[in-house]
Amino acid sequence: MKIADLLGGVVGFVVDTAEMVVDRARRQIAWLRKPGSLLKVLCAFLAFCSFTAGLAAYSAEQRARELGDRIVVISTQCDTDKQQLQQDVQDRDARLAQIADNLRAEAEKLKALRAESAAALAGLADDLAKAETDAKAWRLRYDKRPKTCQAALEVLDEACSGQGGF
Repeated sequence: MKIADLLGGVVGFVVDTAEMVVDRARRQIAWLRKPGSLLKVLCAFLAFCSFTAGLAAYSAEQRARELGDRIVVISTQCDTDKQQLQQDVQDRDARLAQIADNLRAEAEKLKALRAESAAALAGLADDLAKAETDAKAWRLRYDKRPKTCQAALEVLDEACSGQGGF
């Protein structure tokens, strides 16, 4: 068998099929042109309903696709926002932890300073108590001085009147 014969057979089949489809379409058109058939009205009504339903389904599908696309965009934005917020929370927690560490260190310094201050105050109180005791003891000795010592101090006061307080 030659390729030309095979190709001729395929072309013949396609031509015969096309003639059959065109002939069938001519007969349907001729039938539709005849007036007064209830079946034709019913077919036209069903065709119109099918066409309307098809348009409605197409419109609904387009809306569903648009909504699906919007959902994908919104979901992506939500994920991005969520990650950003989580990062912000982690950064804030890190800053708060650093601040808490600084406050703890300052509190320890303050405790040490308070302890040092309390020790200094206690030492000062002891020194003050010793000074008061020494002052009382000196005052007692001063008040019990002999008369000759008191007279010498009065002479010294007169001789050094600018100095005073002997």
